[in-house]
Amino acid sequence: MQIIFLILLISLATWSIVYEFFYSPKAQIKKLWGEIFNISFKIAEQKKLNYDSNPLVNIYENVINKKKAMINALLDYYFNTEEDEEYVKENKP
Repeated sequence: MQIIFLILLISLATWSIVYEFFYSPKAQIKKLWGEIFNISFKIAEQKKLNYDSNPLVNIYENVINKKKAMINALLDYYFNTEEDEEYVKENKP
């Protein structure tokens, strides 16, 4: 009985840690901001090439706008603007 309880406790602790670092809304927002940061470097690389009309820059900017919309949706759905006012202000695009 103790072994089953210990296994259950370990699996519950593991799931809560995995949820907090990978699946929680805050983790998703952090991941999206990281992706926006990486895409901005790709835009800078494309602008260095000095093409007259570079379609990749437009595509990357559209991707950034969609990711910002996802961040706004997560903030609106999961966070109360009164209780989590500081977090929402820090992470609003």
